[in-house]
Amino acid sequence: MIDVLEIISSIEEEKKSKKIEPSNALYSEISKAITAKVKSELNQCVVEGKLNWHETLNSLAFSTKKL
Repeated sequence: MIDVLEIISSIEEEKKSKKIEPSNALYSEISKAITAKVKSELNQCVVEGKLNWHETLNSLAFSTKKL
């Protein structure tokens, strides 16, 4: 599950460890991290058989598998 507070905290900690100031998490950094987590969670659900994925003309689509 995606935890926004955890993402922001990890971005801040990474910046602090690299001595980057200010260590605030930028919206673009948060968005990038969330997108990576969403992709990972979708892929995991497909691997576990919880979701089907479908190619569309312009994108990908997902549907739940009926048990």
